[in-house]
Amino acid sequence: MLTDGEQQFPVQIVFSVAKKRYKRAVDRNLVKRRMREAYRLNKQAQLYDVLNSSGKKLILSISYIGKEISPYEFFEKKMLKLLTQLAVEAIK
Repeated sequence: MLTDGEQQFPVQIVFSVAKKRYKRAVDRNLVKRRMREAYRLNKQAQLYDVLNSSGKKLILSISYIGKEISPYEFFEKKMLKLLTQLAVEAIK
């Protein structure tokens, strides 16, 4: 969602994992930790530079709906794809 409000950073983001799918908090936290790390490592090069140059700000919510806990490489691959798509949409 694009926003015109005052934000300190180009993107405000929240990660969520359904309690219904993962009953144990340790599993939910593991998935969120992997998503946050993949985002943290790729946000500057893939998304922030494009948003700063276009002057746009985003508010994002990312939910994990998988049925199994995937390895970190899966999260990184999907996060790169997501950030690339967002950057392309931000340019338009």
